[in-house]
Amino acid sequence: MIKKNLLIILIVFLAAAIRLWGLDKFPAGLNADEAAIGYNDYSLLKSGLDEHGTSWPIVFRSFDDYKPAGYFYITLPFVAVLGLNIWAVRLPSALLGVLSVYFIYLLTNKLFPSLSSRVCSRDLEDSSTTVGMTNAGHKITAGHLAALLLALSPWHIHFSRGGWEANAASVFMLIGLYFLFHSLENTKYFFLSTLAFILALYTYHSLRVVIPLVFVCFIVIYLEQIKKLFSDSKEAKTILTAVVVGGLLLVPLLLQFTSTEGRSRFSGVSIFADTGPLWEALELRREDDNTLYAKILHNRYATYSYRFAKNYLSHFSPRFLFITGDEISRNKVPGMGQLYLWTAPFLLLGICFLIRRNDKNSKLIIAWLFISPIAAALTFQSPHALRAQNMVYPLMIISAIGLFEFIILISKIKINFILYTLYFLLITISGYEAARYLHLYYVHYPSELSYAWQYGFDQIASYVQANQDNYDHIIISDRYDQPYILMAFFMKLPPEELQKATLTPRDKFGFSTVRDLGKMEFRQINYESDKNLTNTLIISADEPVDDSKVIHTIVDPGGKILFKFLSTRPYNIL
Repeated sequence: MIKKNLLIILIVFLAAAIRLWGLDKFPAGLNADEAAIGYNDYSLLKSGLDEHGTSWPIVFRSFDDYKPAGYFYITLPFVAVLGLNIWAVRLPSALLGVLSVYFIYLLTNKLFPSLSSRVCSRDLEDSSTTVGMTNAGHKITAGHLAALLLALSPWHIHFSRGGWEANAASVFMLIGLYFLFHSLENTKYFFLSTLAFILALYTYHSLRVVIPLVFVCFIVIYLEQIKKLFSDSKEAKTILTAVVVGGLLLVPLLLQFTSTEGRSRFSGVSIFADTGPLWEALELRREDDNTLYAKILHNRYATYSYRFAKNYLSHFSPRFLFITGDEISRNKVPGMGQLYLWTAPFLLLGICFLIRRNDKNSKLIIAWLFISPIAAALTFQSPHALRAQNMVYPLMIISAIGLFEFIILISKIKINFILYTLYFLLITISGYEAARYLHLYYVHYPSELSYAWQYGFDQIASYVQANQDNYDHIIISDRYDQPYILMAFFMKLPPEELQKATLTPRDKFGFSTVRDLGKMEFRQINYESDKNLTNTLIISADEPVDDSKVIHTIVDPGGKILFKFLSTRPYNIL
């Protein structure tokens, strides 16, 4: 059994090594969303209430962005066992990332069982006759290639190594699709598919758009098979039972959708929160003297539609996919696209192959690819690698199919020199790009963009804990998002302290924060006035201060000063 599955076992171990090594140090720092997940779990374990005093919620208020509860409860046992630390928050996402490597192998082979061959075989039989294992050696399948590409994917590695709800939800969607295909043969698998999809829906916002659309496509494409299942009363009963159970489990989520809290996140980040297209239409009308024709031609519906189309298409831009990647510093490694450049021709070849096949499975994978960025395109930040992260799975499947077809093609070459030269070039180029990415991730990324992960707050927390008794007041810069939750996380503040804290009114993006927490105040530093405060510790980010008065600094892995500490006491605290 092990020998038969040795190749996929090795690929999974490779994925695990890449995703688990140094998980608490890379990415360098801990972002506020990760800290919110960990601290709310800590609060639940200590008091049975979240940071805002709600008992075991199905949606966490957090920064007034109302985070789905799925990943919070997934990490809860990890916080219980490992304590409140970075490992506990990131480990579930990393493990799910590893699990997805195995499930993309299963799904690809399930959808395309005919795509298999013996490695370097010279006399390949028709692919439809080479499905089973042979005595001539281990067989490489499109599933193996999809798993290997995913294991090494920059897009997937990046989000597997952080406490990202999007990564966890995308894995559940992948698992749900695998069992959904199995349910066409055995309807008992529909229960597992339903549970996986529900977990995804409770874990991340964007998949609440993507999953229903993919499911509708599944019904349309496989309608004839579904009708046959319903013609059998026993099979129909199994499916309907799963649907009823799933519907009941989704009732709390549906109720949340109709609430103000449920709409707040979308209203804050949607393209409609950006008034730019509206003002653009109004300006064009003004230039045309506000005639009836101008009002018909220049309207908000057209401008927002164009914005959506622009956002949507940007996710398929070669620049985004292969050259620069996401523009948000936290979502990318400098100098890399979301995918390796060498995979571009195989992605195109895979799309051509699936279009030529034109079978049901090919249609669904293509449909999934084109549906996957829709939710992300509805937000004003596009392209957005995090919100469109589920794209990585159809992209890897399609690229693997293209790569498989290429291997089949060159394996027919009878001249050894040409054949092995092509193999050598393929392995060398792909190996170089993978090595380059890992070097950028582990060496350059921490040095250049650690601020994006709010690096240094663990050190701030240690300093404050050691010196807070010497001060009446501590002011911490709010240059980086939500510093209060990072301090609560690293200082392991009692939940009762946060439960008494007051959130500010929402900003234009729908977010709130805490300004005062015990002795600590979180705001912009104005040193000219703050220096006159008595017995106060001032922690500045990039605000101008008197460098001669600095008593302590925190530097990033690249040696750049991120925070400066100043004291208004008559002597320095070391």
